[in-house]
Amino acid sequence: KGRPELKEPAQSIDHMKADLFDDRWSQATKKHIKTSLVLYIRSMQKQLAPMGYHYKAQDIQGKQHLEHVIPQNKIITAYLHDKISSEVVLQMPLCLIDDNDKHILEGDWQTAGNWEFPFRRYIAAGYSNKILSVNGVVVDMDTYTLSDHFQMLGYKS
Repeated sequence: KGRPELKEPAQSIDHMKADLFDDRWSQATKKHIKTSLVLYIRSMQKQLAPMGYHYKAQDIQGKQHLEHVIPQNKIITAYLHDKISSEVVLQMPLCLIDDNDKHILEGDWQTAGNWEFPFRRYIAAGYSNKILSVNGVVVDMDTYTLSDHFQMLGYKS
């Protein structure tokens, strides 16, 4: 199964978003559209990431957990409020971590989260494992920016 071009799923998401704000649909239908939109975005983010993810923690022992470096609800909200494009949504950073560590990162995004430096919430949460990009480069969680992420992907907005 081939990886789609970024433009196609981005257009598909934009169509669903338009339906979400179209008055011809009932609230019940809009609820289903939003659920479908969120599931489709999640699925396509994994498909479009170079290896199903962009970053991976070192020393994963057991089961793996795919983590949205910026929480998915924040990404969806920003998209629905026209703060980011569908192409950006589809390429937001995904990080593979040990399933046993996922509870560490469930803290409050508002105090530790930062769009410019998305890995800083890992530091604030006390997460200490090294994170490597798909290119094998160690990520400095304090200074790595969302711009660095998109630069690694070769994406120009």
